[in-house]
Amino acid sequence: MSFVQISKRKDIVFGYQDGYSEVEILKNACSEAQFFRCSLLPGKSVKPELFSTVEHTQLFLFMEGNGYIVTPRKGFNIDDKFAVFVPDYDTEPFEIVCASDSKKPLEYIHIITELNEYDKHCLYASKMRLPRFRHIEDGWEYYESFKSENVASKMLLEHRNLGRVSCGAVLGTGPCTVGQHIHREILQWYIMLPGSRMTYTAGDESVLLEGGDISYTPTGYYHGSEVAPGDKLDYVWYEMVAEMYPGEIE
Repeated sequence: MSFVQISKRKDIVFGYQDGYSEVEILKNACSEAQFFRCSLLPGKSVKPELFSTVEHTQLFLFMEGNGYIVTPRKGFNIDDKFAVFVPDYDTEPFEIVCASDSKKPLEYIHIITELNEYDKHCLYASKMRLPRFRHIEDGWEYYESFKSENVASKMLLEHRNLGRVSCGAVLGTGPCTVGQHIHREILQWYIMLPGSRMTYTAGDESVLLEGGDISYTPTGYYHGSEVAPGDKLDYVWYEMVAEMYPGEIE
């Protein structure tokens, strides 16, 4: 069995009930993380379940479609481009709405992860104010030497602030590469943004990833990507460290 697991967007069939559908994917990839592809029809809304800081961390990756998120204190616009949203656990409810004039359903990825003691410590120590909502342009740029110079990297959810989980984006146009590198303690998912296309290699396996596809790679494998001229290298990485990041957060 391949150690790189792929969920292909083209294979997903949504079955709507009251305008909402969710499909669990990559079920056997990681016992501590659940991934759902969700779709909300124009004019419809959903109120996700809430979890406390001793249960689960959850976040939402919005892929395409127009809509908004409503909380008792704030509202956030989703304008047909990638955005990440982290609710304030069970402190306040929230509602996800697909705009009635959206030309397509609001599609997003819902991720639920288990909490360990390190997660709970970080949530207390980081003092990060929630909810958190960010578009890609809101992230700060970072640099890695194994990427082509025409590749931009954005940090969206910093390491440690939410404990073991973090999230960022890699953006570029081919020809370009993300060179082979390894994460000894990190489980990693790639979420391909619409219109993207790249060859992803981990260990001795190479796979073609396209817009909407999601890959999962366990710890301990060298991996990297190549993008042909004119193709887009646009993907979001989501990761969870197995136990904890090195260094303390106080």
